[in-house]
Amino acid sequence: MTVVFSSSSPIASVALISANEVLAERAEEAGHKASGMLLFLLDKLLAECGRELHDARLFVADVGPGSFTGVKVGVTLAKTMAFALRLPVAGVTSFDLIAPGATVVVPSRKGEALLREPGREPQIVDSPPAGAVGYGPFAREQIMPLASRALGVLDRLTPVAAELLVPLYVAEPSISKPKDPRVTGGRRA
Repeated sequence: MTVVFSSSSPIASVALISANEVLAERAEEAGHKASGMLLFLLDKLLAECGRELHDARLFVADVGPGSFTGVKVGVTLAKTMAFALRLPVAGVTSFDLIAPGATVVVPSRKGEALLREPGREPQIVDSPPAGAVGYGPFAREQIMPLASRALGVLDRLTPVAAELLVPLYVAEPSISKPKDPRVTGGRRA
């Protein structure tokens, strides 16, 4: 069984996938509580299917792009569970969890969007093509990333050791970088 987490958008979703079918899936608006929502949804799905976390063979996380904190939450949760159970993890982009193979747009900073066109690297744009799907102010129709859509790309994912999975940053996060704790008053301590 594969456990998939997505929390790069305002919607948190979890899917349990086995033998090329979605066993169960749930999605809820998470707000700023993605970690609690992912765990709540996972618990509900496992109970619904009569499965246990130990039935998992792979954990997959939405690596973004999307909400900086949401992506970190999903990636950290997948890595932690995989590490604890000594299982591999894989990352799937939010673009593929919206519409694999399509022109997809997700919001970025004010006035910008992240665009993925088929066969091209994602890029920052201020005016996406009119036919782009996804979510946010630039999207033609609002389609959120959902964990269950990983079914369509599972065969393309590369499982890795838990410590190797990292988020996809198309744009630098808009947070301040930590200062070197060994530097005080401009001099090394």
